[in-house]
Amino acid sequence: HQQDIRTEMKVILKNHWVVKPAEATWNGTVSLSEFDQTFAVTHVPTIYYYKIFHDFVTDEIIDSLKTSLSKALVYFYPLAGRLRWINGSRLELDCDASGVVLTEAEADAKLDNLTDFLLSPDYNSLFPRVDYTVPIDELPLLFVQLTKFQCGGIALSFAISHAVVDGQSALYFFSEWARLARGEPLMFAPCHDRKLLRAGEPAVASPTFEHLQFNTPPLLIGKSSTENEKKKETKGAMLKLTKLQVEMLREKANQGRNLEDSKERSYTRYEVVTAHIWRCACKARGHKFEQPTNLCICVNIRKKMDPPLPNTYFGNAIVDVIATGASGDIVSSPLECAVKRVREAINMVTSDYANSTINFLKKQEDLSIYQDIHAFRNKEGPFYGNPNLGVISWISLPVLGLDFGWGKEIHMSPGIHEYDGDCVILPENEGDGSLTVAIVLQLAHVDAFEKFFYEDIEC
Repeated sequence: HQQDIRTEMKVILKNHWVVKPAEATWNGTVSLSEFDQTFAVTHVPTIYYYKIFHDFVTDEIIDSLKTSLSKALVYFYPLAGRLRWINGSRLELDCDASGVVLTEAEADAKLDNLTDFLLSPDYNSLFPRVDYTVPIDELPLLFVQLTKFQCGGIALSFAISHAVVDGQSALYFFSEWARLARGEPLMFAPCHDRKLLRAGEPAVASPTFEHLQFNTPPLLIGKSSTENEKKKETKGAMLKLTKLQVEMLREKANQGRNLEDSKERSYTRYEVVTAHIWRCACKARGHKFEQPTNLCICVNIRKKMDPPLPNTYFGNAIVDVIATGASGDIVSSPLECAVKRVREAINMVTSDYANSTINFLKKQEDLSIYQDIHAFRNKEGPFYGNPNLGVISWISLPVLGLDFGWGKEIHMSPGIHEYDGDCVILPENEGDGSLTVAIVLQLAHVDAFEKFFYEDIEC
């Protein structure tokens, strides 16, 4: 059935609305922080699937979404604004209440047939289409699409601007919007003070660190550019790790460490699974022993800043750090060696390190070389494909249980990614401690990666 659905599923766009805040909101221009303006500045897609067991009809669901979204935008008004390019490929945010886009669509398939929920381009039509040929100052920051299936089930998908929010902020917004849709009051009001990360302010004196994340990632040995690697066909895979398999990896990584008599913490699920992914990717790609490889890791700095940022900080508060090594060393050494590299990279992130990162970027005349703006301008920008990898963790984020009044989702997943080396670790929908690894690799490497991914847990 899965193959039939992929070839036959058609999605018809029926209606769309521009939803604006229900009340007047603060109006003006906001300076964005350096973390807002670098790396991914396009829209990030996610999707939730629901079985509708109640007597809901599509019109009622649409009306509920429109009304509650309009209320949510009163509190989260930056999402209703528009971005604007300024000097040095920098961005600022015009809070003008222009609104966000909600689209109604209908698929000719049944939700029950989409059992694999693959990261496949065949599901592109379930996500909002973002037209990057539109000038950025006319492009909405949030797109929402409600797709109804023939069985009555629905998919609710989002594309939200990474220049305005990171993963934690996006999920915080979705959660509060869902509360309003259920008729409940807002739980936590957002903090919109981007000056907490010195947005719009000049660089200041602070300790200086090396920032490998701004260096050009290693190339394959013998290559002078990433041009050929970018052209190669990619494929997404979603691989499940049971709670037992995760614990087996942790036990393997912590084996031989005397944790009781030391101040060392046991390695976390994220550290261990990330290192495991890195090793398997190096194996599957068949690198030469001496091949340099970078692993890019996103670290949430809300609790690391001095003073800490509020949990309700609405914006980007993540720093990228790099773990490095020779592919042969990573593959031939025990798992703990790769895990140790991951932890050392994460431990670099302190308040001083974050401020050093801000200062580094403030001193740059042009930010475009640090922006992933393929969709907006050209093919330049960071590329973390072969021989490199970027792993993002959603393990601790509130990605599950999003209830807009018709029950919790039966499945959620990140959206379609096309770039070799993109990887997200997220909690499995059962909430039983198992994890799902969503990864995109070159087509030629996917099968080998999956083989090593499971075999290496047992050996």
